[in-house]
Amino acid sequence: GFSRSRFGDMATEEAAHAEKIVGALRADIVKFHTHSKGSIEAIGLLFSEMAKQPLPPQVICQILGLDEETVKAAFEAGNPPVATQDQLIDAVQKSVDLEDTVEMYKPIFERHIKRFQNADDVMKALGPQMKEFHAKVGGNVESISAFFLDLAPEASRGQGMPPGMINALLRIDPSAKTCQAEDFLGCFERNLDLSDTVSVIKPVLDRHCK
Repeated sequence: GFSRSRFGDMATEEAAHAEKIVGALRADIVKFHTHSKGSIEAIGLLFSEMAKQPLPPQVICQILGLDEETVKAAFEAGNPPVATQDQLIDAVQKSVDLEDTVEMYKPIFERHIKRFQNADDVMKALGPQMKEFHAKVGGNVESISAFFLDLAPEASRGQGMPPGMINALLRIDPSAKTCQAEDFLGCFERNLDLSDTVSVIKPVLDRHCK
């Protein structure tokens, strides 16, 4: 079986390897943290992609060394908790296995960072007009749902949005008929993909602002 020292050597080797990989990725990890503002959801998406499977929130809390109950309570109070840069760096380091390489992780970080940069560009370019649209429809959830559907791929457009889905996306009370501008803008930004560029969104937004 494993003699203690042999096991200890492997653990030390793994820790040294993890440290080396994190060293090579540090700039990307820091950039990701800055863009995500330490959002636990964003970190959850990142780690799920690194693990090649969706990780439940409790696993993400464990990896980050956060208390699950505290996190849950904060979310319910509408005050989503964030992870510090050090917590994120430690979490990546803990997740690295001996056979992992920088090349396995780097493209994932780059893709997520790109998505944030695109979201920043879109919000800078279209934020004011989106606020105008929100004001024009008085924050009406139905109108916002129609706008989002118009942005969806054609296949999903025909089906419409399932009942309750728009409120869940906006993170507002299920029975609410209107939402605040920040609910709308926050929801929009969270759901932006790399393919959602200004040139794709603007014509649709123009149409709904008429």
